[in-house]
Amino acid sequence: MVLVSCVSGCTQPTPTTGPDEGKDGQGITVIDSKGNMINLSEPARRIIVTNSDAAEVLIAIGAKDTIIGVSNTVKNNPLLSGLLADVEDIGDWQNPNMEKIVQLQPDVVIVYSSWQPKNIDQFEAANITIVASDCYKMYTLTSDIKSMGVLTGKEEKANEFAKFLDDNMELVRVRTANITEAEKPDVYWEQNAAYSTAGNGSGGDTLVIMAGGINIAGGESGSYPKVSAEWVLDKNPDVIIKTASTTTASIENMTLIRNDLMGREGMPKVDAVKNDRVYVGSQAIMFGPKGVVGLLYTAKIIHPDLFADVDPVKVLDEYAQKYVDGANKGAFIYPNP
Repeated sequence: MVLVSCVSGCTQPTPTTGPDEGKDGQGITVIDSKGNMINLSEPARRIIVTNSDAAEVLIAIGAKDTIIGVSNTVKNNPLLSGLLADVEDIGDWQNPNMEKIVQLQPDVVIVYSSWQPKNIDQFEAANITIVASDCYKMYTLTSDIKSMGVLTGKEEKANEFAKFLDDNMELVRVRTANITEAEKPDVYWEQNAAYSTAGNGSGGDTLVIMAGGINIAGGESGSYPKVSAEWVLDKNPDVIIKTASTTTASIENMTLIRNDLMGREGMPKVDAVKNDRVYVGSQAIMFGPKGVVGLLYTAKIIHPDLFADVDPVKVLDEYAQKYVDGANKGAFIYPNP
């Protein structure tokens, strides 16, 4: 999460209300996710991004033209690569090319708060301003978006985008508010690798909880604990959701992934498999700015009756039409809930 405020004459913002706007030549102060205070004389006009989620947010709020350099993860992203084809590649996100970065003369470089470049000390030595902003965590996503709006002077579009996402999250919150613990299905969430699941506080854990389910790995240690076939069989989940890589997601691949999972040793005995409640979803919609679409799909999977009238495809189409062109192209879920 990033908090942004004016240097003077403004009220200190909170994550729930969003940042205030700097006007009349006043500088802006960014308090990033690491607790660092960054002072800028004006909104950033030259931005390098190593965080693909932040890059997507910048595009969504109309600040695409401020992006002058991106990491290889952004360049290799199926959606962003086309939208930012002419932007300079500054190399690996963990060890970006400092010579290129210095030559580009950025106002700021945006990185993840949890996974910063290994050569971060070189940024400091070169007097390059770092802003740590995640733009992928569901609970702080809209606050991050509003902050990016102030950082770039795109407050109006950022507030509109944040409201679009929050309205859809609120729909899920309202419909799941009165679900009892007994009515919450047990859900096994699996990452790309077999038996790599979602621990407490992870993205998958957040989606399952917000959608009205119980994450059976919520009590395991670590964000992505490794479990076993015996563990899954013992937990006997009602629902299984597995993610597929953004770069390889297709109906054909997701079908193969699903069939492979359901055919593993012991899996035919699991209720989710017996009742055909096994789903594969692309990471493209499960995490990041489009995570609200993944939330809607997760809610439909977990509580099909409660969300029978909800169409995540329409939400994704609106996302693509209003904010990020092409975001609705591709395969995102199999089978369709």
